[in-house]
Amino acid sequence: TSPNGSRSAGAADWSPLRGRRVVLWPDADQPGEHYARDVMREARNAGAATACMIDLETLARLRGDAMPAGWGAADAIAEGFDRSHVAHAVSEALRKSTNHAQAQAQAQMRSAPARGQPFLLVPAGETGERKAGVYYLPTVRNRQTHEEIEGTPEWICSPLQIEALTRDASGSEWGRLLAFPDRDGLEHRWAMPSAMLGRDGAELREALLSQGLEITAAPARRYLAEYIQAAEPGRFARCATRTGWHGEAYVLPDRTIGPDTGESLVFQSANADGSKIASAGTLEAWRDQVCAPCAGNSRLVLALSAAFAAPCLHLAGLEGGGLHLRGPSSCGKSTALAVAASVYGAADYRREWRATDNALESVAAMHCDALLPLDEIGQLDPKHAAAVAYLLSNGQGKSRSRRDGSLRTPATWRLLFLSCGEVGLGDLIAEAGGRQRAGMEVRVMDIPADAGEGMGIIECVPDGIAPGAFVDRLRTAAATNYGHAFPAFLNAMSGTPAQSRSALRDFMEQRANELLSGDAAGQVRRVAQRMALIAAAGELATGYGLTGWKQGEASHSTR
Repeated sequence: TSPNGSRSAGAADWSPLRGRRVVLWPDADQPGEHYARDVMREARNAGAATACMIDLETLARLRGDAMPAGWGAADAIAEGFDRSHVAHAVSEALRKSTNHAQAQAQAQMRSAPARGQPFLLVPAGETGERKAGVYYLPTVRNRQTHEEIEGTPEWICSPLQIEALTRDASGSEWGRLLAFPDRDGLEHRWAMPSAMLGRDGAELREALLSQGLEITAAPARRYLAEYIQAAEPGRFARCATRTGWHGEAYVLPDRTIGPDTGESLVFQSANADGSKIASAGTLEAWRDQVCAPCAGNSRLVLALSAAFAAPCLHLAGLEGGGLHLRGPSSCGKSTALAVAASVYGAADYRREWRATDNALESVAAMHCDALLPLDEIGQLDPKHAAAVAYLLSNGQGKSRSRRDGSLRTPATWRLLFLSCGEVGLGDLIAEAGGRQRAGMEVRVMDIPADAGEGMGIIECVPDGIAPGAFVDRLRTAAATNYGHAFPAFLNAMSGTPAQSRSALRDFMEQRANELLSGDAAGQVRRVAQRMALIAAAGELATGYGLTGWKQGEASHSTR
């Protein structure tokens, strides 16, 4: 409710209802009804996702008697009113509100919009004379009567809906949440920054075309940006401009995992491709054919545990850093990267060290709170090796100026990366005439790829299969089943966040104590904490039933 009586709803601040589903319970009299309607209007103006009113006749039937004048929620509490009846009334109000909103939206799609909104949306699958899509409705002047009349509609693009207006937690980074099908019928949802509407629209059209939206080549394409900008969807969503943890929710390019806060949280970027997170096959097949067979092979288990540890950096309060598997060619280093990458996506989830500083910044930002697999460190320019090690680990890009001289906000990330190569970071730095410092060794831990069993990275294989065939089988399985373990791990953690954090910290403390002896130096402790986090994340994933390993396997890999 609000202060100062039933006629003062407009004097209150209803902005906390932005993005919420609002159900109003009015008192059973005329002032109560008027007040509820005023509040419903104010809630909608404040950006509430929905605002509806409980049907008092429904409550009266459930109560079994007529309501006295002024009867309301406080009286229901005093009477011990059945809570299930209230739940039923709330559900009915929300259902009717949703049905009404859908009917209104469909009616708007099938009819010409009001003056000042010269566009028409014909939904996919609708039969009629017009092709499905968005049309511009021009007006022309009748030469005889000199009246303005509707001209021939011009097709702009295939069906495109604007589902919500987006903005970040500080009220900046405004955008539009777009939804559209491609030619295969696959539904795309993209939170587009509004800044893309400020130019000639070419960049916007390129991004939409790459996702499968059909756009006319005729001059009418210039109306696409106007159509998007003019839309008033009546819904708001919260946006995040980088992936990873935002409060208790984890934002992925295509979904958000975490508790329902009453307002959608979506990833918003001018680059719709994101970090190549994708899925194929099944979680069960991945566990049984990729992850479980790695048991007993410490480097493979370490790589997989690191993949689960990346989103745990934030929960454990640790800084970023990396692991580097160093060894000769054909010893199986890339296999470790392949199985670790399969936690998140296909083979193209892996990235190359061969990139400029600016490109690596963008890649790091796209992999915030996730594992970044980097192949073949030997491709990195030795002159940049030391700077890149600090760049990826410290979690912040370079400060840059805008055209007017003001500073841009630098990109930020929390990152655990897994690297491999025939040489180490120290070799590259020495090649450039530099000297590797202790801080670099802490940030990028050099690990011998050869396990010492004469089989390269492999230590044990199933009976009756050669090491080479075993590696081939793993790589084939990782290319067929991938991308399911990561969201399953996040869902398991977010379902019981307090217990997950407690278990993670308990595992970490136990393993760190096992790795450290005596009064260890600060740098040694930082290395031990990262290895303890990797072990703890692997054990947590095992406890969730994701790995197929026995308890203790992940801890053993960090010995």
